Amino acid sequence: MSSVSSGLDVERLRSCEFPLSSACAYLNHAASSPLPRRSAEALRRYGETRLRPDLRYRSGGPGHDSGPLRRALADAINCDPSEIGFVPSTSDGVGIVANAIDWRPGENVVFPECEYPGVVYPWLNLARRGVEARMVPAPLGHVDHDTLAALIDDRTRAVMVSHVEWSSGFRVDVERLGELCRKRGILLVVDAIQSLGVTPVDVKAMRADVLVAGCYKMLMGIPGTAVLYVRRDAMPGLLPDRAGQESVKTPMLDRPELVWKDDAHRYQVGSESLAALYVLESSLGLLLEAGVSRTHAHILGLIDRLAAGLGARGFTVTSSLTPHARSTIMSFTSGGREKDAALHGYLLERDVVVSLRPYGVRVSPHLYNTREDVDRLLGALS
Repeated sequence: MSSVSSGLDVERLRSCEFPLSSACAYLNHAASSPLPRRSAEALRRYGETRLRPDLRYRSGGPGHDSGPLRRALADAINCDPSEIGFVPSTSDGVGIVANAIDWRPGENVVFPECEYPGVVYPWLNLARRGVEARMVPAPLGHVDHDTLAALIDDRTRAVMVSHVEWSSGFRVDVERLGELCRKRGILLVVDAIQSLGVTPVDVKAMRADVLVAGCYKMLMGIPGTAVLYVRRDAMPGLLPDRAGQESVKTPMLDRPELVWKDDAHRYQVGSESLAALYVLESSLGLLLEAGVSRTHAHILGLIDRLAAGLGARGFTVTSSLTPHARSTIMSFTSGGREKDAALHGYLLERDVVVSLRPYGVRVSPHLYNTREDVDRLLGALS
């Protein structure tokens, strides 16, 4: 079994952690990732704790401590653990932030037109508060910095962008955009659901004020939780629009008093999804063991092989292949939406799992995929 020279022990990963690799070429992680075997086991262990919750209450022992997970995530994205929280989904995180801004009628938010609908709706919902949503043209899902910057003016309060666009795989120059936003006092909100785990993320280098990433895609978790980073200096200007026991300092048995917590916990309303956190802790451990930079290099090698094979077979790659904008996701087309839909179904019938998206067939490998997986896809196209 071959692999690119990234330093990953792909054969061990496939045999020990990803049993589906023997049954199909799974190249659909931008939609939903399979669980590593160790994470499925962590989920089973969590289920066992729910069979006998009396044991914990009798012993007086604490529940699950998410502190180590927060610290690991903080190290991974270069922030302080107090700036990390957990919310139910990426859309929830974006909605929390959108509603936390003290908007004035006539102000605006700017984002590319190619963003995933779930993170667009929270901004469109601000129209009832007199907020204008400005959509930046992005042909084929490619985001041009200058085109985006041209829509920013003195009444722009926030800019939202994906680090890696969901359909095209275009990697936005967030560092450049972050510098512009910081200079102008504009909040920068980054959706990292398609990058965190397989692409290096540094929130300080990005100058991101907020970063949200659901955990069931590249982080190899399950639905039910998303990582929410909020820069500490930005928190005073982002007053939560909802409150619950987890967001306030007041002890549960005391008289209720609305005193916000000083850290990212203030954006959490109720109990954390412990099952999802158990899984995330395990999967993140695997990803950090492998190394995000090594994983990124490994996947880009697979993308290179795929791009060359597609070109040789007459297909058109719709994703950007320029070094600064390429990512671990690639889309290609056979010439039209109906043809692409038929091709998508044809690939699934041959146990090559990919997605159909607006710019064609989308392919998204991960750390355990191999050249043979790519060749299986290309062979089916032949």
